Amino acid sequence: MTTSTARPASIRLSARLNAALNEHAKQLKISKDTLARRAIANMLADAKDLQTIAARRGEKGIPWERVKADLGL
Repeated sequence: MTTSTARPASIRLSARLNAALNEHAKQLKISKDTLARRAIANMLADAKDLQTIAARRGEKGIPWERVKADLGL
């Protein structure tokens, strides 16, 4: 994600969530903004993965022995 096209956004956090965000950002030695952006990006990636899984539900799987053979294991 590039920051040159970033647009400002504003969210309201409870005091408890804000304190937890501050503490975690401090432990990681990154800004709250960076931590929040990473968390949002990860959540969106997870949501996309779950959509893909749901869409592919019911597809026939590949046997483990074939996977190993294809990889030369």
